[in-house]
Amino acid sequence: MNNRQPIFRFFAVTGLIIFSILGQTGFCENSILSAAVPQLTPEEQAWLSHHDGRIRLAHTPDWPPMDFLDESGTPTGMAADYVRVIEKKLDFKFRMVPVKSWSEMLARAREGTIDVISAGQETEDRKKFMTWSTPFLNLKTTIIVRKQNTMKLCLDQMRGMRIGVARQYAVGEFIRQQYPYLTMVDVSNPLEGIRMVSFGELDAMITEVPNALYIIETEKITNLRLAGDTGFELKHGMGIRKDWPVFSRIIEKTLASITQDEHNDIYRRWVKLHTQSVFQTRTFWYSVLGTAAVIMLVMGTVVTWNIQLKRQVNQRTEALRRNETGLEALLALNEQPHGSIQAIVEFAFRQMLELTQSRFGYLSFRNQDGITHVLDSSNSENGKQFYTLEKSKGFTTGTKGLWGDAVRLSRPVISNDYAVSNPDCRGLPEGCKHITRYMNVPIFKDNEIVVLAGMGNKPTDYTASDLRQLSLLAHGMWRMIQRKTAEHAMLKSEKRFNDLVEHSPNAIAIVRENQVVYKNANHTALIGDLNLLDPSKVERLHPDDLPGVISFFDQIVRNDLTHSEVAFRFFREKPGLGKGRMKWVSCIATPIEYNDRDAFLLIFIDMTEEKRLQHLLTIQDKMASLGQVSAGIAHEIRNPLSGINIHLDIIEKFFHDPNKADKTVTSIQAVRSASHKIELVIRRVMNFAKPTEPRFDRIQINDPVKEAIKLTRVTLNKKGIDIIDDLEDGLPECFAEPHLMEELILNLINNASDAFSGIKSNGVIKVTSTCRNHRIRLTVEDNGPGIDQNQKQKIFDPFFTTKKNSTGIGLSLCHRIVTDHRGELTAGESELGGAAFTIEIPAQPV
Repeated sequence: MNNRQPIFRFFAVTGLIIFSILGQTGFCENSILSAAVPQLTPEEQAWLSHHDGRIRLAHTPDWPPMDFLDESGTPTGMAADYVRVIEKKLDFKFRMVPVKSWSEMLARAREGTIDVISAGQETEDRKKFMTWSTPFLNLKTTIIVRKQNTMKLCLDQMRGMRIGVARQYAVGEFIRQQYPYLTMVDVSNPLEGIRMVSFGELDAMITEVPNALYIIETEKITNLRLAGDTGFELKHGMGIRKDWPVFSRIIEKTLASITQDEHNDIYRRWVKLHTQSVFQTRTFWYSVLGTAAVIMLVMGTVVTWNIQLKRQVNQRTEALRRNETGLEALLALNEQPHGSIQAIVEFAFRQMLELTQSRFGYLSFRNQDGITHVLDSSNSENGKQFYTLEKSKGFTTGTKGLWGDAVRLSRPVISNDYAVSNPDCRGLPEGCKHITRYMNVPIFKDNEIVVLAGMGNKPTDYTASDLRQLSLLAHGMWRMIQRKTAEHAMLKSEKRFNDLVEHSPNAIAIVRENQVVYKNANHTALIGDLNLLDPSKVERLHPDDLPGVISFFDQIVRNDLTHSEVAFRFFREKPGLGKGRMKWVSCIATPIEYNDRDAFLLIFIDMTEEKRLQHLLTIQDKMASLGQVSAGIAHEIRNPLSGINIHLDIIEKFFHDPNKADKTVTSIQAVRSASHKIELVIRRVMNFAKPTEPRFDRIQINDPVKEAIKLTRVTLNKKGIDIIDDLEDGLPECFAEPHLMEELILNLINNASDAFSGIKSNGVIKVTSTCRNHRIRLTVEDNGPGIDQNQKQKIFDPFFTTKKNSTGIGLSLCHRIVTDHRGELTAGESELGGAAFTIEIPAQPV
């Protein structure tokens, strides 16, 4: 190892010498040093700190080598170098704003969407919206022509030539003002203009000397030359928004602090007018002399440098070791399988003591109930034992000299000479051991202290590294406490939800990607093994409900739900084993997100008992109507029976007298008529009391309506009554018994026709059909006398009638037919002036 030290020193010295020589000869082009620092006032320093990283600066994208963007979009060039020097001197960063052209940059500066222009020429127009700094780029402008033009030119000699200038550049404004007779052509940027001169599209191009040389060199253009000077020198400074005088002063101070050497380094880096031999440069000979002096200096200082380097390496190694220890402590805190919040706090407390090498410590934190928990080892002999307590008052400043300082100052506190910081030992807890040094760290959330950690009596001084390690551990502990609290709350919430779902009286299932991924206990009890995702293969579904169930669950399979609920019936046993018990359920489907994927929540509600009670209520209603029916039957049959008895007496009296035979025939005809009336009453009563089971089918409602209109049109026309229809095309299908629907419309039309008895004016009956909100509406209305308001509540009662020779059963039968179709029949006033009967029944989904 000792043999290698001379070799190492030799190479180190040689490297320093070479580096020194290269530095002296200008090869280290990228090292633009900023030795001098501007002296800022407190106001300027505060303003700069407040705006660090927020000042919007724009670079010209296409003005090489003064200001442009390289291939990766990074600002490059002389102006970019000056911006970096300013940032380094001020220890400050601009926020770069990209623009596409110089014109766009000026426009955005006027609008106020950028704050600073990297470099530009001050003009009368630009002074209106920007304050311009002292110029730091003084650039001459030159005339570029093709080599065939060998003349030395000035602006006075260029009359009649087509001269290119970059759009909105200051040199263009100068020439137009001073030489208005010259022919000027605006181009988007200097590169475009130089190319146009090279291709003969322009006679000359005017731009800055560095810009011209850079473009000619980088673009490898060989047919151009610099033909003369325009006499106009550009003095570019930094443009600053006018309402920032403080920042203008800061920039002026910073530019003033840039040395001449720094200006020269930037200029020489980008502008190379010619190349001379290194042996012809004054820098070379200065470097030779400097190198000799440097060698002597380096040889004298290398030993001291090695010692300092070794000390720094040891310090860095120790810092890395401590950082590694801190990271291990944080990792252990996160990976430790803590059973409780108390275990987290105790483990973190021990890690803090060990990491900071402290002899005692205290740790306080506030839980979600606002109670402060404290761990303290200040009274322990070895600092390893600690006690815990609860305080309801929270963090107070009463303990001056200990954690109270951090609470009062709202920032971390370090005291490496406790006797000086608190000579009277005020505020220390009773029995607290002798304190030599201490530190404490408050952790904030929403401007309130939630954790307060303090360590004391480290054998050596506490450092910023100790403070950082303690802060990281305290933050990590608080995050662990918050996570553990959230986990407990989530577990409770999840258990509460699971209990609600599992003990729900309804059957609940979750369907995802056409698979049942969850179902509660009641699902099996209610639905059993019914596979509703493919209802066409389920044989136990009620045939009347099968089309609706297929449509509903097909929407779930296609993930295109348009109706959220369907009601259906099914049998618990399979076919062939007897129908068994029939269940009637209602299924409600809701789109949800289950395990981060789309799914459907299905809730099945058992409606069997509800339907049974509805059936009982219907029977009860019919039984109640039966009393009214009985009274109506007695009334309707009594008169025909009385007539039959009278005519039977007449037949018996004149039966054996041939001369009275005509009277016998008349009486027999009267008996037959009365018998027919009794038969008609009994048939209608039977249809009302015990109707046949309707056979529902999916139909177009307009078909039976049209048939009813067709059957009545001729009869109505003979009575002088016009019947018109307005049936909407394309109505959805519905489940209905077509013959019953035809009978329903016939009864309503005949009822409207009877209303015109004794009225001389022309009658009109209108039948319409529409669909709104998934319900089909049929309306039969007329321009007759209408319905008496006092009778509106009774018109659907059995045997209620206001007409002669009427049984009063027609509207009751209409009401029953509509009810059997799960619809509603209402009576009201028509726009035609008479009565309107409206039928609403549910439409079937497409």
